Amino acid sequence: MVVCGHCWGGGISLDGDWFPYGGTHLPLFMFCSGYFYKTSSETDVKGYVYRKIKTLIIPLYCYTIAYGVIVQLSRLKGFTIGVDWNVYNIVIKPITSGHQFAYNMGGWFIVPLFMVQIYNVMLRKFFSYVKIVVPESVFFCINIIMGLVGNYSASIGYLGEWRLPIIRMLYFVPFYGLGIFYKAVLEKYDKKIPGIYYFALIFAVKLDIALIYKKMPAYTPSWCNDFTEGPAMPIIIGFLGIAFWLRIATIAEPVIGKNKYVNLIADNTYSIMMNQFLGFMLVKTVYAVFNKFTLWFADFDWIKYKTDIWWYYMPFNVEHTLILYTIAGIVLPIMLQQVINRLKGAVVKVSPLKQCYKRKRE
Repeated sequence: MVVCGHCWGGGISLDGDWFPYGGTHLPLFMFCSGYFYKTSSETDVKGYVYRKIKTLIIPLYCYTIAYGVIVQLSRLKGFTIGVDWNVYNIVIKPITSGHQFAYNMGGWFIVPLFMVQIYNVMLRKFFSYVKIVVPESVFFCINIIMGLVGNYSASIGYLGEWRLPIIRMLYFVPFYGLGIFYKAVLEKYDKKIPGIYYFALIFAVKLDIALIYKKMPAYTPSWCNDFTEGPAMPIIIGFLGIAFWLRIATIAEPVIGKNKYVNLIADNTYSIMMNQFLGFMLVKTVYAVFNKFTLWFADFDWIKYKTDIWWYYMPFNVEHTLILYTIAGIVLPIMLQQVINRLKGAVVKVSPLKQCYKRKRE
């Protein structure tokens, strides 16, 4: 959904009319992250924070540096996409914006995700430390309140450079908390509700919302600047989207099972989020090559190709061809991650410390 949302729908429709990607896909992502939270993390908070820095923040800065270099090199060929290479754009912008080099903009959510995870474990550790037993429903209510505060702050324009990461984090908190609450409390009741009634209720609520606002509300979590329906509606829209796709997943799981291709996507979500725009640019570049050396794609726009990251060439203006961008935005990041994994494995295999550790074990 994220990949499709970043390339004009991606040539397919996953019920985007009733459940627009904006306001649905990242709440789903956060819900899943919360669902897989382990309470055992609270026994070693320092270790948990260290692991999150290692798996989220360090790769974020590695990609930032890499794309910063790519942007500067591409300028030698007349590209103007992305900003200048400097300390501010390398060190600060990944926290406050995440859009500075354009190709890496899919990774803006990593810092808010990190903040949500640290907030969650710290909150729970605090109550554990003072020996107060807090029901999961209370944690869930706290998270809803946090989300309302953040959304209200966004609606009144409290979106300065250093405020935006906090607002993003607060917007995500209810969905992450719902994942934990669902697993701990709601999941055992989920399948007891017949599908016909389950879907009827969701669509009835969505229809009421559409009638009230004369549209189906959608939101842009990256900037949080369109919460015009009040602080509660972004949460409601997110919860309804989660409920809808959760039941779809429940129905599909027995058929798909542990499919290796689904798992391949699931195991490489970080790379897909971070590198999807590189996949998009690959497709554009293929069109550019054909335009330059053949008579194909004569209407290809070289100026937009080099200046506008959001421009997508569609042969004969057929929107269904956007599916090629969706495929590339998923497949290329997976392939890139496989290469990175092999390189990391090779480095570890030949490292002196690894060899020393191996001899010690022997």
